[in-house]
Amino acid sequence: MNPFRISTVLLLLFGAFGALTQEIRVGGLAGSTAVFAGASPSTLIDWSSPASATGTVNTASVAWHGATSPCDAIFFVRFYAIPGNAFVTVMTAERGPFRAVSGINTVALDPPVAVTSETYIGIRRGAGPESCGQAYGTFTRVPGRALYTANDFKNGSLAAISPVSNFRLQAQASSAPSVRVFTIPAVASAAGSSGSFFRTALTLANPTTLEIRGKLVLRLAGRAGSDADPSLDFVLPPNGTLNYADIVETMGHSGLGSLDIFTTASPTPIATARVFNDAGALGTSGLFEEGVPAGSTYAATANVLVPDDLTNFRLNIGIRTITATTVNIDIYDATGARQGTTSRSYPADYFEQITASAFINGAPVPPGGRIVASAFEKEFIVYGAVTDNRTNDPSMRVGLD
Repeated sequence: MNPFRISTVLLLLFGAFGALTQEIRVGGLAGSTAVFAGASPSTLIDWSSPASATGTVNTASVAWHGATSPCDAIFFVRFYAIPGNAFVTVMTAERGPFRAVSGINTVALDPPVAVTSETYIGIRRGAGPESCGQAYGTFTRVPGRALYTANDFKNGSLAAISPVSNFRLQAQASSAPSVRVFTIPAVASAAGSSGSFFRTALTLANPTTLEIRGKLVLRLAGRAGSDADPSLDFVLPPNGTLNYADIVETMGHSGLGSLDIFTTASPTPIATARVFNDAGALGTSGLFEEGVPAGSTYAATANVLVPDDLTNFRLNIGIRTITATTVNIDIYDATGARQGTTSRSYPADYFEQITASAFINGAPVPPGGRIVASAFEKEFIVYGAVTDNRTNDPSMRVGLD
């Protein structure tokens, strides 16, 4: 059975606050340009993307708008601790002042800044003429929060400053210049059953007026990821699009895997993939996968729903780890009774797709039930895949649990 004759049902799970293999990141550069406030002294705090792990960050990239010429000593990069159960904050570190030009400004944080899972990034715009411009962000449908004040805010009650909903500040700090922004959970360039051949087309689009530079990294199935994994650099011009007809083949490989998308001091692209059976003159049939944002959701569990008809439908389960993890697995039947528990251990940056029975270590798969995967302080992606055995009809259900 070829796993890509199965409809990919993405049940995505990111465990809270686990240390990333490639980097620690605070904040992000997602979204297109949207001016936030007047070009005057102000403090803007991201309240959407805390540090992905405890550690240190040594570089920061800040999106800047409206500078008609370079301005020296115009902004500071700040870090704030905002406990999850409190409506107060305190500034834990500040670096700068830094020079700004319109675009992405990347600066060294010297000395490096210690961060925890309660650390958020902020930007202080210092005094200077309006021609020096300002930091900016994006209003988006994706839930996000920022805090704004014209004061030189360092600590105190968050009630004293204005919250802005559905706004994401475009500023990030990290422990490496390149950061993972998306993962495509499963990609293929491989022969399947009944003479099929599956490929993965990838589209990257730049929604901004700034150039995006980055790298694609292929994590091959069945082995732990490493710095030697196949990679491909890319450059996206402003408002441009890149299309790869078969991204796995383009990277010089075949088989199954998972794809990471990194950017280097750049905005975040739009990423989508199509896995399809290439039937030549008869056309193609397949399904779409959206890029899963890195660290976008922190949850402890993911629910894989089991078809109630296991004669006519089959279920495979895939996992892509970001950090090394032991996944705890609970099995429930349709009445809610727990039928068993088990666990599976994986190294970092590992990908596999196997039958549901194999995933639960040979335990009976309960028709119409649930298979619940969980881990503490880890980051990984779990997806389930269901196919009609009679027609190979693909279907997709996406859910965060």
